[in-house]
Amino acid sequence: METVVSASHGAVQILLGKLGNVLATKYALLSGVRGEIQELKDELESMTACLLELADGDDHNEQTRTWMKQVREVAFDVEDCMDRFCHHLSEHHGNRKGLLEYLHRMFNMVRTLRVRHTVATDIQGLKSRAQKVSERRRRYDLGESAGRSSKALDSSSYSHHDNLDRWLPAIHGDGSGLVGMDNMTHAVVRLLSEKRQAAAGPRVLSIVGFGGLGKTTLATTIYSTPKLGGIQCRAFIPVSQTYDFRSLLESVLKQLSTLADSDKDDDPLRNIKKWTISDLVDKIKQCLKRKRYLIVLDDVWQAAAWDQLKVAFPHDNGEEGSILITTRSHEVAKNCCTSPNDPVYEMKRLQMDDSEKLFFKTVFESGKCPNDLLKVSNAILARCNGLPLAIVSIGRMLARRQNKTSAEWQTVRDRLGSELEINPTLEGMRRILALSYNDLPYHLKACFLYLCAFPEDFEVRRGSLIRRWAAEGLISGRYGHSLEEIAQNYLDEFVSRNIVSPEQIGCSGKIKSCKVHDIMLEVITAKSVKENFISFLGSSQYNTTAGHDKVRRLSIHPGVAKEQITFSSKNIVHTRSLTILDRIEKPVPIKFAELTLLRVLDLEGCGWLSDKDLKDICKLSLLRYLSLRKTTISQLPNAVGKLKELVTLDVRETPVVEFPKGITRLQNLKHLLVGRYAYYTRTRSVKRFGGKRGAKVPLGLGNMVALQRISHVDISTQKSSCAMHELEKLRQLTRLCVINKNEAKFWKPFAKSLNVLSNSLRYLMVLDGSEKGEELEFLVRLKAPPLFLQSLHLGGRLTKLPDWVSSLNNLASLSLRETHHLAEDSFEVLGKLPSLVSLKLYFRGYAGSALCFEEDSFPRLKQLVVDNQEYLQELSFHGGSPNLERLTLAFSRVPRGGINGIENLLCLREVEFFSHIIDSTFNEVFEAAKIHPNRPKVTRDDQPSTEAAQASSGVGYSEQQSTNQQVDRPALRREEDDEAAPAWRLLPSKCPLAYIL
Repeated sequence: METVVSASHGAVQILLGKLGNVLATKYALLSGVRGEIQELKDELESMTACLLELADGDDHNEQTRTWMKQVREVAFDVEDCMDRFCHHLSEHHGNRKGLLEYLHRMFNMVRTLRVRHTVATDIQGLKSRAQKVSERRRRYDLGESAGRSSKALDSSSYSHHDNLDRWLPAIHGDGSGLVGMDNMTHAVVRLLSEKRQAAAGPRVLSIVGFGGLGKTTLATTIYSTPKLGGIQCRAFIPVSQTYDFRSLLESVLKQLSTLADSDKDDDPLRNIKKWTISDLVDKIKQCLKRKRYLIVLDDVWQAAAWDQLKVAFPHDNGEEGSILITTRSHEVAKNCCTSPNDPVYEMKRLQMDDSEKLFFKTVFESGKCPNDLLKVSNAILARCNGLPLAIVSIGRMLARRQNKTSAEWQTVRDRLGSELEINPTLEGMRRILALSYNDLPYHLKACFLYLCAFPEDFEVRRGSLIRRWAAEGLISGRYGHSLEEIAQNYLDEFVSRNIVSPEQIGCSGKIKSCKVHDIMLEVITAKSVKENFISFLGSSQYNTTAGHDKVRRLSIHPGVAKEQITFSSKNIVHTRSLTILDRIEKPVPIKFAELTLLRVLDLEGCGWLSDKDLKDICKLSLLRYLSLRKTTISQLPNAVGKLKELVTLDVRETPVVEFPKGITRLQNLKHLLVGRYAYYTRTRSVKRFGGKRGAKVPLGLGNMVALQRISHVDISTQKSSCAMHELEKLRQLTRLCVINKNEAKFWKPFAKSLNVLSNSLRYLMVLDGSEKGEELEFLVRLKAPPLFLQSLHLGGRLTKLPDWVSSLNNLASLSLRETHHLAEDSFEVLGKLPSLVSLKLYFRGYAGSALCFEEDSFPRLKQLVVDNQEYLQELSFHGGSPNLERLTLAFSRVPRGGINGIENLLCLREVEFFSHIIDSTFNEVFEAAKIHPNRPKVTRDDQPSTEAAQASSGVGYSEQQSTNQQVDRPALRREEDDEAAPAWRLLPSKCPLAYIL
């Protein structure tokens, strides 16, 4: 498989770069092994050339596969040896001059004698192994012909995904493009709406069908449909094969709870990790009491999951509650019924007419198939047998071919096999998706395979994934392109091929997070286990690390019992990447101090993490990526400075409020991430910085010369403020978030450094909460403003909009909060910005009485948020913002001039009301939408009371209760905002967009 080619070639390429660096180093300690290293490098270069020759094939015989695995293992072992060697060199090498340098070098020569002898022996053994692997290839005649396949596909035959939006209309639209789903939606809604005879407990409706039929997509459509009137609260919970009961309860509660202003101490979910199961159940029952609710439990594999969860749903509700369950098992569906009257809805395959419509719209932009391809198209559709996921997967693959010929399509048809045509089982679907995977260019396969490190239904954030890819060496920069740009292209490629589903899309079109369909996840997990790419603990099917001498990557999934985690510590000492997500208890056999070769450590959501664990982690000298996100760690040890190779340190959503002095020794650190965001609308379009403050940084910040991203720094103390003097030394800095909730004088060092960073900054957030005057006036007086900004977010008083804002030609996203004095003249300036895509005017972000979008203004604007502006009396659109797609509104009082010109927004897809909603204003827009050519969705999220609205200071920062109009009810999320632009639409599950057009 090309998986092995990609992984092996990547491993060797990384190693060759390291060997070159080692050979170029002037360490005297290399004497005696330099020649051995050079010979080893030459041998591995020859292997790399051979691997590249094998990359053209999509299938290889067993001997070739075995040889490629051996190459990869040799490369890993050599890299481990080199890293240990260089680590010892760096520990004992100084920067002294003259006699001191000579004496120190001689001392270290003696001191490291044993280490150098061990390394020399290891290198000789590895060189011998590499030579034997090469000889083995020749001995068994594993030449070019052995690896090539007549079915190999030339990657040059693919077209580029210039218009990714073609594959993502459901993100922007209202779901009306679901092919063949209308009748199914009507049928399920009718079943949920039927009157019931007196029955104990909520109504339970199960949707049953095998994988790929679209159960999740149907449930997602029903979840947000306006046809289910009167729903007061909703929750969408992915259950999956391996689940953690406590995590499911927490997810339900987070989606149902109303949260007060995040800056206050009365957050009802603040100590949720300390609650007992009984506490969680009681809280859920309290949220659902006397309300009509809809709970979706997606992908239930075992009736036991429902038996556990049903205790949380009240049986004596005054109003009727509904539970919608999706499952592959008829037995599970039957067992989930709480009464004989509870229905079971069986999913049907698409009819041929709908299959053709779906296939042709997927492959051809026109939706019409040329006559010469009709016959082979029907043959392909016969093999897909009405399964939407199969149809779209194959359709996307064919759509990317530049040459759409009958002969080429016939080749694809032959490769499909006849499993689905004869017997539409899960195995047949796996073959279809495996074909989509095999069709990837070889350099993308290792990156895609890496996605199985995350559990089923896990929402993989783009930023975290990119940083992990980079730490693993799976992507490398190209001239003129950053790692982020390359990785974003990879994600776009995966989406356009329908092998991942986007969860959040920024208004700029960038994918912010994604999920892998559960069947595709099974496919790549099986490949990972077979090729020793990633080993797993926690999956019932792949819960093993056996069968491989050395575990290189290990992922321990949530839900697996502690007693199931059994492996030899000797077997994992070579682990380079360890992922443990959302586990309440520590996997007992894991001893961090023994994992000396770790490069990537992701412990997100692990509540068991202790100070002792942190001390051991700080001994991992090769660590490049460390995520402690969502843990209870409140203080980092000073020993964190020993992690000299660290590139990413993520402590977001933790109690950490200050970094130790030792952190300034991390000269390779690029991403320093702290703080949290709170989102308060279904689409996450309304947000604010969560928690009381960011984290303070120590003096010495200027030593961290590699820093590219700092978020969020609190400069509310003298020491942390003084550290801002050193920002001017960080010439690589592109993203900066700074908070001051104290005196205005603490801004002075920051303002001085900001003038020096004008050429590098692309993202700037400046928040002031002191409320004592014009605290942000220093921005008006900047001598060298950051004119290359792409995102700007200001919170604090200004007398006027800085003049330099009019020169921000690259600015795509702008948000203003509590600036107080910005009025119509400033608004005219913003309307002339050529690249502005997202504009958010939060509470007191605008002081004018009218917001008028005149012709030729805001040419590219797609997202507009207007949040409770005190003096606003009119919002009108007279030809401006022609590309506006989402409008998010909150009014503290009736705007006398009304909301006018909705009909002029020809691209409008959704209008969203939130906070304390005025019915007359809502109804005005609702009626206008009915006659709009796009028929945009109009949604509302109400606060429970006027008092609640007042408690949020008019900002609308409380999670809202849904009303009868078409409303979703997602969890209030606190997490990184990797893109300045907000998500257009939040899909509440692993919806693969399998047949959304």
